[in-house]
Amino acid sequence: MQNDDLRTPLKPRSRLQRLWDKRPTPSKAAIGLSVLALAGLGVWAVMTPFPKELTPVATAPIAPVDRTATGSTGKAKEQTRIIAGGTGKVADRPGAQRPIPENQEFEVIAPPDRDVPSASSLPRSPEEARRRKVAMLGLPLDKPLPRAPLRAVSERVKGGVLPKVSRKGLAPWRAYAKSMPRKILTSPKPKVAIVLGGLGLNAELTKRAVMELPGVITLAYAPYGERLQRQINKARRAGHEVMLQLPMEPWGYPAVNPGPNTLLVSARPEQNMASLRWLMSRAAGYVGFVNYAGKRFLTSGEALAPVLHEVKKRGLIFLDNGTALQSLLPSLAQVIGLPALQATYKLDESNEEIAIRNQLHRLVARAKEKGYAIGVASVFPVTLRVLDQWLAGLEGREQVVIVPVSALYKLRAKG
Repeated sequence: MQNDDLRTPLKPRSRLQRLWDKRPTPSKAAIGLSVLALAGLGVWAVMTPFPKELTPVATAPIAPVDRTATGSTGKAKEQTRIIAGGTGKVADRPGAQRPIPENQEFEVIAPPDRDVPSASSLPRSPEEARRRKVAMLGLPLDKPLPRAPLRAVSERVKGGVLPKVSRKGLAPWRAYAKSMPRKILTSPKPKVAIVLGGLGLNAELTKRAVMELPGVITLAYAPYGERLQRQINKARRAGHEVMLQLPMEPWGYPAVNPGPNTLLVSARPEQNMASLRWLMSRAAGYVGFVNYAGKRFLTSGEALAPVLHEVKKRGLIFLDNGTALQSLLPSLAQVIGLPALQATYKLDESNEEIAIRNQLHRLVARAKEKGYAIGVASVFPVTLRVLDQWLAGLEGREQVVIVPVSALYKLRAKG
């Protein structure tokens, strides 16, 4: 009797048989092998070094260029070394490499000898760097100026503090001025004062100006900065004398608008007085004003005179920034009896470094000719950089002395 397959009991299949039944189709197998081949090729390409890397190379450090040093006229000393692996010459840029043929000499040309300062001789903080600059200029170390406001020369009003002449006749500009030794004031050397404006608006640039520049540089703050009193006291603590920028109507107003409470030609005197008092009450500790804009306002005697009378009454000084060619401020101030001077040059009319340096040289030349000169500038990064470098190279090269602007008013008062 034949066996009936349907009646035959099922037998369990082996593992090998089960795996064989799950084998991929030929097309799937081909795709998998292709992927593995490409992956292996990528790993090989990454791990295999670039052919040029197998060529011997030599590197040599190149000393950094000292931008402030003059070019050397002497010959550079040469050194020769034998380097295993080949020869070649060092490239003329730091970090450059060149391949070296095998079994030949390699000549290294050393840079000229320079006096490289040790790490211990470098300033450890901005305060120490500023002290060194002051000492290099032949000036006494900056002492912190007293915190403003000073009660004797202050008048409390709604919304702030206004300057006033004390009961003993002390004017606020003298109370807040940076004092200078008598030997410097009476020195026959020409005097140069620099007023840097625009502070209080950009926190980073304001901090740089306060901490990096010596205290003889007068700082002029815009009246619109946040926490202005705190900013002014920080500058005074660093030894800087402070002025306040006074916004005045320019040509093209209101399309060109210096800011809120700008003094206007078209405003009534009482309106300008209200604006002036608001601007004065923004903070205390300034010796006086320097105009911000004002090319139109400074040419209107009717609008300017009441403002100058109020400035004199408050015991302050005024600096004309010199941008208004037909300014009436010098002549009106003389009639009123207000201490006022006019800036000699605006240093950064152009934001090119060479132009700013040329203006500084012109400033020194005018000081030698006239006995003193005043430069005004704005707190731009390029201005800070050039001014810092110029001050660092001033010693022994220019026969002038840098003074705060109030020192020139004191000298003028003494005749």
